[in-house]
Amino acid sequence: MLRTIAPKILHLIPVLFVVSLGTFLLLELVPGDPAIAFLGEEATPAEVEIVRLQLGLDKPLVDRYVIWLGDAVTGDLGTSLMFPQSTVTDLVQQAMPLTLQLAVMALTVSLVLAIPLAMWTAYREGTTVDRVSGAGAAVIISLPPFLAALILIYFFVFNPALTKHLLLIVGLVGTLALLVKSVQAGGKELRPERARRLVGALLLLLFTLWAFNKWPTWPRIGFSRLTSGNGFGENLRHTFLPVLVLAMTEVAIFSRLLRTDLIATLSEDFILSARAKGIPTWRILTQDALRPSSFSLITLAGVGLGRLIGGTVIIETIFGIQGMGRMVAGNITTNDFPIVQGGVLVIATVYVLLNLFVDIAYSYLDPRIRRGSI
Repeated sequence: MLRTIAPKILHLIPVLFVVSLGTFLLLELVPGDPAIAFLGEEATPAEVEIVRLQLGLDKPLVDRYVIWLGDAVTGDLGTSLMFPQSTVTDLVQQAMPLTLQLAVMALTVSLVLAIPLAMWTAYREGTTVDRVSGAGAAVIISLPPFLAALILIYFFVFNPALTKHLLLIVGLVGTLALLVKSVQAGGKELRPERARRLVGALLLLLFTLWAFNKWPTWPRIGFSRLTSGNGFGENLRHTFLPVLVLAMTEVAIFSRLLRTDLIATLSEDFILSARAKGIPTWRILTQDALRPSSFSLITLAGVGLGRLIGGTVIIETIFGIQGMGRMVAGNITTNDFPIVQGGVLVIATVYVLLNLFVDIAYSYLDPRIRRGSI
């Protein structure tokens, strides 16, 4: 295993080098002078020159890059130009936990919802459930994140009473549909299918009534950290809507991708053999079919987590969360290049580490990859 992982770790070095170099060079193309941005438009040429000397902007481009990269390797990402009392490392340590929590929670919610949905639709390929799920996924994928956020804010923040009653109606309709299905099962004996539907109807009804009575108020902006002392409940209340917006698209993509792979796997000979032996369907789906069908999902999930970490700027702006995306994007226009360079480098490092984890997960799931690298 070590011989498999070691070359992959070494490949990270040139990738991070190219990212750092590209970020450094692109910031040179941004219009404006950091010294003028720091002092203001009324600064005299002499004052601007003094600040340029202090910031090291008088040095050649190559020298500045080498100095910055050397400091970054040791953990020193520089100091903010707009807030000289704050180091970039401190700002990253404040912003990264927020973005990381949103991304991890969104990915977790996506997988928890997408995997059962994919197994269900793959097992019932071509049925009404499968067609409705496909149509819903297409709608969600085509919905821009900012529009989804505004829609959820309208219903959850500004019209909570309407949302509660809609939830109640949907829950009651779902409960009634399960009860009708259980009656259609018929027979004097309590068949397993009928029992499952009755239990599902009861659980759905209990959840609907509990959610209707305990429906909280959702904040429009702000973020309550886990370390703030307000507890996990307050943190969850602030993260619910941003996580829901981020997870919606991922659920649609993950479920459709996994469904396609599961359909292909369910037609394999070893699955047909398992069915002939009388193995329960749930066991075939969860133990026999899911693992060989999860390679594409693992790749997409790893890439998706990196995309969520680096692309939450819109959601963080709408919900007023001071995360990494907002920190980096907000300082491009102010020419606060140390923050932009340090933030992009940290995000890129997390991204390539996630890809490394995906490669390692491949080696774990498929022994042929491990043996092929020995």
